[in-house]
Amino acid sequence: MWNNHGGFDGGYGGSGMGGGGGGYMQSPGGFGSPAPTQGEKKARSRAQQIVPCTVSQLLSATQNEEVFRIGEVELSQVTIVGIVRHAEKAPTNILYKVDDMTAAPMDIRQWVDTDEASCESMVVPPGSYVKVSGHLRSFQNKKSVVAFKIASIEDMNEFVSHMLDVVHSHMSLNTQGVPVGGGSSLDHTTPGRIGTGDTGGSFCGGNDMQTNGLTPHQSQV
Repeated sequence: MWNNHGGFDGGYGGSGMGGGGGGYMQSPGGFGSPAPTQGEKKARSRAQQIVPCTVSQLLSATQNEEVFRIGEVELSQVTIVGIVRHAEKAPTNILYKVDDMTAAPMDIRQWVDTDEASCESMVVPPGSYVKVSGHLRSFQNKKSVVAFKIASIEDMNEFVSHMLDVVHSHMSLNTQGVPVGGGSSLDHTTPGRIGTGDTGGSFCGGNDMQTNGLTPHQSQV
């Protein structure tokens, strides 16, 4: 039996391993599942991205089918901070009007679970400052936010911090893809040097600081 070299190879290496190996490698359901496409990766990244905004920015956002944009920034989940001007509770939802002083108050709708009592069913009284996280929606050409979280804020530094986050995040997202180096990139990131060209740029920046007492980055804010 051991001298039967062909039978040994056929039972272990030929039909047994070869057939089993082929079946394992061709199985698409487990380890060999296809990788996500670029479009799926982009959609997943967009869904996980939370963009701090002002009410004015949300009201001026452009819509293409289901996608909202502020300039080049694509929106999915957003946050705003403002004061509650009006609150109205219905059996299935709570409608707020939140004002951040950048535009007219915006409608914020929070759906509540009617089966069980939770903190989400508690109405935030008018006059309270809140941080709203949710999705921008449009119905009959009227924009609103469907909130999945509304949190009261007590420290007004959170309001200031949110406004700084708005500036920082939109500058960062809008400058993604801008080529590094060259006059156009320098002019885009440093408004005080527009039109100065590459030669003597740092000298002009020094003049700006002496003129207004601010650095170029402080001037942007």
